[in-house]
Amino acid sequence: MKNLKKHLLEIEEKREKRIVESSIINRRLKSSKTLPKLVSEIKYMRTQKFDTKLINENLISVLNQMFQDDGPQFMDTVKSKLSEFLMSKLNIGDFEQKVIEKAIGETDIDDVTKLFTEPRFLASKLAKVYSEDFSTGYLETLPEFMKSKVAKLAQDPNNEKELEDMFVDMLNPLMGDINSKMERKMMDIRDNIVS
Repeated sequence: MKNLKKHLLEIEEKREKRIVESSIINRRLKSSKTLPKLVSEIKYMRTQKFDTKLINENLISVLNQMFQDDGPQFMDTVKSKLSEFLMSKLNIGDFEQKVIEKAIGETDIDDVTKLFTEPRFLASKLAKVYSEDFSTGYLETLPEFMKSKVAKLAQDPNNEKELEDMFVDMLNPLMGDINSKMERKMMDIRDNIVS
């Protein structure tokens, strides 16, 4: 009986902590009036070990409020810009470009923030699309560094995790720079408006 009571108290404490944490996250994100401040807040909260899922949920709400009726169109623009950015920075062929466009393009609006806040999320989506769309006809169009690895993966469908790890290694340097580039771009826009 003591264990059950203790367990119920723990569940109640976790629920209350989650409610308080969600409220704090929501207030902090809503107080960020610009995208660079919003990105900075997200980084800060992640370093403070706030729940990533709560951050994502509140971020979607805040972005939709910032852009009101244009929320879905804004998210489509974000997905398109991310796809273009990755394709311009990665040395990849046509097939991989289509994989990136499809994986990011098919991301639900509610999950768009995960593309930026959860490193494995995008890599997992890419690995899934890659595995689904890959055929031997594309093997010859791959960059040299990927040919042997992808051929091995194509032969063993259980190696999707290995393919995901490969995408994580390719994406980590790029995704880490996106926030600083966004902030610089916003500063340029601000400077052009002021001058």
